[in-house]
Amino acid sequence: MHCWSCKEPVGGPGCVSCGSLQPPPPKPDLFGILGLERRYSLDRKDIDKAWRARTRGTHPDRYAGQTALQRRLALQWTAHLNEARKVLRDPVARAWYLATGSSRPPSKGAPSVSQDFLEEVFELQMGDDEERQRRGALLQQALEDEITAMFTAWEAGEGGLERIPERLSRLKYATNLCKPPE
Repeated sequence: MHCWSCKEPVGGPGCVSCGSLQPPPPKPDLFGILGLERRYSLDRKDIDKAWRARTRGTHPDRYAGQTALQRRLALQWTAHLNEARKVLRDPVARAWYLATGSSRPPSKGAPSVSQDFLEEVFELQMGDDEERQRRGALLQQALEDEITAMFTAWEAGEGGLERIPERLSRLKYATNLCKPPE
């Protein structure tokens, strides 16, 4: 990629040669724009540190006295960097993103779960609130552990992510079971 202003090669948000802020990619990889490795097991502190480092050079306040184009590019970078931080800090959104390229399940055609699982959830919903919350918390923990194990295997090159969306759909049901009654 080359700088739009001086035509020198660039590898990040700003041109080293002329200092011009570059346009962000139209649909950036959320890991890439923060300079993070594509993996599930990320520490929140590392995400925040990467976000601060990238934001430091692209923040709109740094471009307040610049051209309208530079200010607009700074706003675009800020929006992309904030979205990346928001998604990657949330383990569920990060899992969806890694598995599907989107940070949330589709509004239509979400991954289906088995009829047996749905019946189990229904039975828990119809039961005692305390028991529902207790068993929901156990189910939630088991699913979180399973998802983490699947990502650990994937990161080691020993598995795929095909089953992750279905497990995340189950996790949503389990999380809802843990909520106190209204």
